[in-house]
Amino acid sequence: MVKCWHWSSRRTLASVMVAIFIVLLVGCSQPSPTPTPTQAPKAAPPKEAAPAPKAATPAAKTEAKQAEPSKAAKQEVKAPVKLKVPYVAVVGTHAVTWIAKEKGLFEKYGLDVELDYIAGGSQVTGAMLSGEVSIAQGDASSTVSAVLAGADLVFLGTVANVLTFSMYATPEIKRVEDLRGKVIGVSRLGSTVDYGARYVLRRFGLEPDKDVAIVQMGGNPEALAAMKSGGAQAGIFGVPTTLKAQKAGMHEIVSFLDLGVPYPMVSVVARKQYVAANQETVRNFLKAYTEGIAVAKKEKDFAKKVIGQYTKTDAEDELEETYDYYVTKIFPRVPYTKVEAVQGVLDEKSVDNPKAKEIKPDSLIDMRILKELDESGFINKLYAN
Repeated sequence: MVKCWHWSSRRTLASVMVAIFIVLLVGCSQPSPTPTPTQAPKAAPPKEAAPAPKAATPAAKTEAKQAEPSKAAKQEVKAPVKLKVPYVAVVGTHAVTWIAKEKGLFEKYGLDVELDYIAGGSQVTGAMLSGEVSIAQGDASSTVSAVLAGADLVFLGTVANVLTFSMYATPEIKRVEDLRGKVIGVSRLGSTVDYGARYVLRRFGLEPDKDVAIVQMGGNPEALAAMKSGGAQAGIFGVPTTLKAQKAGMHEIVSFLDLGVPYPMVSVVARKQYVAANQETVRNFLKAYTEGIAVAKKEKDFAKKVIGQYTKTDAEDELEETYDYYVTKIFPRVPYTKVEAVQGVLDEKSVDNPKAKEIKPDSLIDMRILKELDESGFINKLYAN
């Protein structure tokens, strides 16, 4: 009896132990219990996958392309190139730059131009050689003198290839020969006006500075004032100062236009080095300049208004005379600098400077950019309408 219980007890104990082993084995194979909120947040349920994008229709592609900024819009806008451009006299030959300025043509071609009146070409030439001025509507006599001294100046265009001045004198002077022992007032020594005075005196048999004193006055208004006060007996003037001289009792004794003196009267001038390094700026300046000529010829009332603004007159007779003389008779559509005009300056300079005989006029002229504008049809289009 006892034996049977013992066997049964042993068998029961073994079964219990097997059961405990199985429970432990199963427990180790189960995943860890879900962490409590203090341990880690519950994982978010997986999101539903987004549907694949549909192929864009042609219309949608076009709209998207139009919505994109253009390449031009992305490009940085260039600031206008600043230029200080002087003119040497308050006469109608300088009207082209005045008109280009007041019409907004310089701005049209990306330039911010400040116009300055500097009496006398030698002053302007000095400013160019110092680097203060890059492009000028300058004076041929001073330009050539600077070249003879070693400067690298060059003519880029000319609105008048003959001298357009007149010599006016006080009532007692009847002819050029009567100026012996007298005084001629000029703007500045070495300027175009100075050149004109010397040319005329020699042509009529008088020696400048010996037979006739040539005195620097500062400008046309100052020379006329000197004649009124008796400080000078003659002066070299351009329209409209010629009319002012007539009203003051002076009279013309020589017309340079009638003499037909070859001379690059008013020219666009720059240093060769500047032109080589700034072709686009020079091209844009000449675009504005040639369009200024076109505006002058096509818009008479506007041109007269600007001329009056700069010459400080509203006298209709002076404005009409200035417009007719320069714009109608003198200004060409394409302002080429002529070789014979530059040669005329060299011939005059050779009287006092033998080096002038060694220089070829072609070396002082650069018409490449102006010729390009002419042959491309740019200038013709300015007169199309």
